[in-house]
Amino acid sequence: MVMTDFRFGRNVKPNDRAAVCWYHPWVLLLAARDVLSSLNQFRNRDERESFPLPLTIIDRSQRQPVAVVDAGQGAAAGDFWFDFIADTGDGGNATYAVARTALADQWVGDDGQVLPRGELLVLGGDLAYPSASALEYRYRFTELFEAALPDEPSYNEAGTALVRGQPFTLAALPQNHDWMDSASTFGRYFLRSKQSRSLLAAEIPQRQSYVCARLPHGWWLLGLDFAMTDDIDRDQFEQFKNLASAQGLQTEVNGQPVTQRILPDDRVILLYPAPIWTTPVAAGVYPGGAKRYQLLEGLLQSRIALRLAGDLHHYMRWTSEHDGQLVTCGTGGAFSHPTHTRLTTPPIVARNVTNASAIPASSARIVQVGLNDGRAPEQSRPFNKVNGSEYPSVSQSRKLALGNVTALFGGGGGFWQGNRWFAGVLAGLYLVSAGLHQLPFGLLWSALLFAALCLPLGWESRLEVSPQWQAWHGTALAMGTGLAHVLCHVAALAGMGWGVQALLVWAAPVGELGRVLVWLVGLLAGGAVLGTLIFGCYLALMSRLGFLTTNGFSALALQDFKGFLRFQISAEGALHGYFVAIDQVPRVWGMNDKPQPVWAPADRPLASRVHDQFVIRK
Repeated sequence: MVMTDFRFGRNVKPNDRAAVCWYHPWVLLLAARDVLSSLNQFRNRDERESFPLPLTIIDRSQRQPVAVVDAGQGAAAGDFWFDFIADTGDGGNATYAVARTALADQWVGDDGQVLPRGELLVLGGDLAYPSASALEYRYRFTELFEAALPDEPSYNEAGTALVRGQPFTLAALPQNHDWMDSASTFGRYFLRSKQSRSLLAAEIPQRQSYVCARLPHGWWLLGLDFAMTDDIDRDQFEQFKNLASAQGLQTEVNGQPVTQRILPDDRVILLYPAPIWTTPVAAGVYPGGAKRYQLLEGLLQSRIALRLAGDLHHYMRWTSEHDGQLVTCGTGGAFSHPTHTRLTTPPIVARNVTNASAIPASSARIVQVGLNDGRAPEQSRPFNKVNGSEYPSVSQSRKLALGNVTALFGGGGGFWQGNRWFAGVLAGLYLVSAGLHQLPFGLLWSALLFAALCLPLGWESRLEVSPQWQAWHGTALAMGTGLAHVLCHVAALAGMGWGVQALLVWAAPVGELGRVLVWLVGLLAGGAVLGTLIFGCYLALMSRLGFLTTNGFSALALQDFKGFLRFQISAEGALHGYFVAIDQVPRVWGMNDKPQPVWAPADRPLASRVHDQFVIRK
């Protein structure tokens, strides 16, 4: 099996479940096919419009006091705990390490700090790579999380697992990879009525791909689903709009009709499928128009206390005086992303915009959050990055970028897997390009062949220039760096041609067939080694310079620098956030001496620490 060597069960340990090799030719082809197929299907039918209405509200605002149920797991009376994990994607060692740490009854630090397990687990999407399917979900996500459950759980009469006497609840928000099968697999686990045991024996009330949870002390969590677009759909907007307005949302609780609404002094956690704040503040908005999620932010205004997202596989936090906090936390198990790039370091602003000519007039007021474009400075309110919150650190991130030089020679769990097969593609390109040299204008044809590979990769960088630059600046940068990459390959091919000619002179005694074999082997071997090194150096240099935020680290398949967010709503109504970081993930696992968790680390302890913590007052 090229994409994934599917094997299941207790005998297939996390270290036997290889991460996705994103530069494997077959992975690239099938992922591109799935993206194009999903986009085409989504253009004709938005699956979000098929979900039942009204919006299902997961109501956890009223609870039995923890102290009455269990005073032995570190939770104070009146506190509510919940967890956020996003981007489990690759599975294997990293995902299991995060799951085992998060699902333990409590987290205890070296200094004795205790963080009890969350009664609510919110999953932020991209649960299995490279494309959503029942097999990938099972291999990379569900089996690892089920295997990480603690020993001797307790259940209520309905068979739901209990956490300190409260029903363990699960909610999830899909990202783009979860939508690659029209969210079919995602819906099977999180949206449909369960006639058998649910995932993690949890209560899963959710019936839409977007999420609404009412939490204690006037806190709400709203999860927005962008699907394969850059915005929420109309039904989603109308449901959240009613909830945020004075009229409220008509829904049901335990079969009884009720009206729920977010009060003026309530606080809201807005969960996004991707960090919108890493795009220009007015990106994708046509003159005189607005996106629906911006309209929703315009309704919520100062009630927004925290904007939270995964998608980028690192941790970073920003604060502001009037607009709450921003947190990116996509460290659930997928390969790490850099923290030093031009998408993650520029100034971020919030901006209230009123469009007097908007139609209808109710869509006149919006809130925009994103990278500062230098316009309307009097309306722009800054967010300040919390220095030291970055994980991995900025200096670590820059050093890691250099690993790209040789990264394409490794990866994968078997012979037919691994990024090393990308070297085979480059070898083939060098061979074909050498043949094109025999044609008229051969150098031009050779350059065009390499351009077909190199220019699309560099095209990402055009979106990473400063929002204050003109659009053509980004295009010029992408074209310039891409052409430089092409010229390096053309020059390497010319040098190899000289070397192969020298070999042919040396191989003259072996005859014509021998000379052909020398020519083929020389070009293929040289193309595989030299071409891959050039490609790796391009990735390393561009990433080191702060570009290719998404693709620059995918070849590295970094398993370390993982973690999750644990939240506490205290009895006083304050929201406490703790980012639990796992600096080094175990690489070898053995069978545990207890039924659960299934596997225990065999090469190094599963150590973790609180890397960042913050408080948001109500």
